[in-house]
Amino acid sequence: MNSLAVFILAFALWLSKGLYLRPIVERLSMRTNEIAAYWTVVSIFDVVLAIFVTLLCPNVYFLRWSFPVRDFLILFAFAVLSFLPAIGEFHRFLNPQSKEEREMVELIRKASFIQLAVLQIISAVLPEELVFRYVFLGLLSLWNPFAGLIAVSIFFGLSHKFSHPERGCGMLVSNVLTGFVLSLGYLYTKSVLVVMAIHWLGNMIPWALIKYERARKTLTAAIVLLAVVPPIAFWDELRTVWDYLKGIYSPDGLLWGVAIGGAMPIMAYAGVKLRKKNSTKASE
Repeated sequence: MNSLAVFILAFALWLSKGLYLRPIVERLSMRTNEIAAYWTVVSIFDVVLAIFVTLLCPNVYFLRWSFPVRDFLILFAFAVLSFLPAIGEFHRFLNPQSKEEREMVELIRKASFIQLAVLQIISAVLPEELVFRYVFLGLLSLWNPFAGLIAVSIFFGLSHKFSHPERGCGMLVSNVLTGFVLSLGYLYTKSVLVVMAIHWLGNMIPWALIKYERARKTLTAAIVLLAVVPPIAFWDELRTVWDYLKGIYSPDGLLWGVAIGGAMPIMAYAGVKLRKKNSTKASE
């Protein structure tokens, strides 16, 4: 089946998941924590979606299960650097102001490291990498790799903005850059394990700085080293990544990527508004 047709179908199924997952989440919430129930159901749905997409378009399964360490270190360094535009807002995260922020910080401080690690996997790493990288980027890259890279990077950033509207432009830019690094990493290494590891570590950094307050200076120094040393130490590998990026670049890919990346959040927003409108009518 044509990869673009499968992409449209997969995007539609992903957008409408709230319609058929909500009853399952509500039932599971009676037996366990509501947050755990929600993310467990969503993660299972994303796994099923990935399998369904693979059956429709087997070529999307071009991934490797290897773990190239040098590539991981270089890409993780750039993922850390992508935090820079959000430094101002990151300070706010360490010193919460709103009720929601304080509750989140309290949860992080009370939970064990293993609990936080598992929460990151089921709430961000597994669902987002399966959907954004394996499904969306994988399908679009079969048509135009650079268009897929740009589109998924933009949508990754904007979707996080929709989920957290209180966050500013710095965080939006940071999320787009992070999406770009993860997407480039997936296309270059074809390793879902690499991008999952980068995503998990990147998300755990802020939580670690909150939870282990006494070790903030040590953690910060280690993070700076991880952001600076690998690109210098593995300069040849960095040039190879750059050559790959230049090789897939095309002007039409850039234009298509911006167009698709802009259209995806518009459709997602329209879908959310439509569901809210229908639920309001049903309750009247």
